Amino acid sequence: MFKDLLDALGKIKSRPLLNVFAALALSTFVDGGGPIMDPFSVTSLLLPFFLFFASVMVVSWVHCVINLNSRLADHDLFSWGPYLGGVVLTFCLCVVFWYVSNVRDPINVKLFGSVEFVRMFALYLFAVETMNIKR
Repeated sequence: MFKDLLDALGKIKSRPLLNVFAALALSTFVDGGGPIMDPFSVTSLLLPFFLFFASVMVVSWVHCVINLNSRLADHDLFSWGPYLGGVVLTFCLCVVFWYVSNVRDPINVKLFGSVEFVRMFALYLFAVETMNIKR
């Protein structure tokens, strides 16, 4: 089931999906858990603003990594995108392995509605998008 989900997500461009999940992750910091805990709350009206802010953050991050790459020598094989994305992905995998080994029933449908899943999946998409930044 999890492999099918990752395969389906692999076919989707990661930037719009990252923007959506980053907006959802930002909304979870509102009191009460935001729209994930109560989709009919007034906080749901703020989702367009969270999406705009998340899009600005993602574009700013991409330009920051491109700026770091532009400072490298032309003959240098190093690229900041895969390195920084790999670091974040390593952290995500550490959290996933910890969760699977410490939680009795680690994978169920209720997991997808939790605040922690939304934040972790946004971080995973952030890592994937960072690794995809070309030099």
